[in-house]
Amino acid sequence: MDIPFFRFALPIAILYFYWNILVANPWIEEAADTNPNALSVTKSQELLATSKKLVQAGQLREALAPSLQLYKAFPENYIYIQELARIYDSLGQYADSAPMWDRFLQTSPTPIDGCPMAGFAYENMGEPDEAFKAHERCWKFEPTNSDLIFFYARALERKGEYKRAAELYEQGMKRASDYPDLRIGLARAQLQTGQFAPARKNLALVLESRPDNTDALVTSGLLYARLGLVKAAVQELEHAHRMSPGYKEAEVLLGQLRMR
Repeated sequence: MDIPFFRFALPIAILYFYWNILVANPWIEEAADTNPNALSVTKSQELLATSKKLVQAGQLREALAPSLQLYKAFPENYIYIQELARIYDSLGQYADSAPMWDRFLQTSPTPIDGCPMAGFAYENMGEPDEAFKAHERCWKFEPTNSDLIFFYARALERKGEYKRAAELYEQGMKRASDYPDLRIGLARAQLQTGQFAPARKNLALVLESRPDNTDALVTSGLLYARLGLVKAAVQELEHAHRMSPGYKEAEVLLGQLRMR
């Protein structure tokens, strides 16, 4: 084929295609107008800019209105869905943010960007089963991701599936051996399955480099308590309480041990 002719013919073909779609088949434009909440591109941009500006100013409730308007106009647009989910999270409206994060996972080309927030929203709602499903779903997006392994393994712990949780923590540590939360999680799972020696070793490794790590201290305190070493358990838990005074588990365990 003659190249100059091809360069001339291609633009003509493209123009004919769009003419056929937009002019010869005007029903497509009419179908777009069936959404009573439809917005122009300019208006959409204005609303998104307004929402982001209000969020940055900490005016979260005021940001809801433009964000909801965008979502109603474009219910499949993952950008608007994510914006709305984040606002709901910041407002503590988890019953609203959870379904938004679910929708984000369904519509986004990069659903992993909604993890682990989807699971957190259900946790904050007090819906452990739904939280577990969300963390499991996120883990399946990228099973070798250390963060997703951690959150899914922690969800397994909460279901009492300690053996499976330990396996996942170990898989995660093969990829990120310096990830302390994975090692602490493994120690917790080992503790629950009676593997006290390896649990103690893992906790010692964490506390050697991070002596003020509250999670490690609390788990270490629980381990000492299981071994009957009450004094050592109290020391660890008191240390944890000093580091994080609002850590409820440390307070409860301390209260129980002091009553002995």
